[in-house]
Amino acid sequence: MPISDDDPRPAALESVLRDAWDAFHPGQPAPLGWLTHTATRIHDYLDAHPPVPAPPAAPPTTVTEQAAGLRRQVWRTLRDAATDDDIDPDAADRILDILDLPGLPRHWQVRLTLPVTIDVTATDPDSAFDTAESVIDAALNASGHGSHIDWAAAGRDDATPGDPDPTADEPPDLR
Repeated sequence: MPISDDDPRPAALESVLRDAWDAFHPGQPAPLGWLTHTATRIHDYLDAHPPVPAPPAAPPTTVTEQAAGLRRQVWRTLRDAATDDDIDPDAADRILDILDLPGLPRHWQVRLTLPVTIDVTATDPDSAFDTAESVIDAALNASGHGSHIDWAAAGRDDATPGDPDPTADEPPDLR
């Protein structure tokens, strides 16, 4: 079955088959009909088994994505090194700052000096301070975040008496 000119199959197949025959059988003519039969069989096979299309390639990563990945890797590496005591956390923070990366999250103990005014009911300045300290301690303990006040370092600046509280209970020493 000869292949016509309007056949969409590539004509180069026949020349490839001729070259293959000549390479394996130099100087011998191909058997009658071998070229046409072999080319037709190859085309029939290719028509019955079309090549599987290649899956679409993943889009190439952009320079921005690569830079973000590198930034994350540097940050994580310094965090891990500081956690494992391989590098001083302050040195790691300086490196991160130079690279314009966020600093390492660290545990901090913060000491604040706050002017706090609390209205309490008491009979004298000392019991007013004690009551105010108890109120603050109760509020901090109820918050559950582990804060505490070092009352020994606290200064008792001022306790100004106000009007009597008519709703207060009688003192325990009167009962």
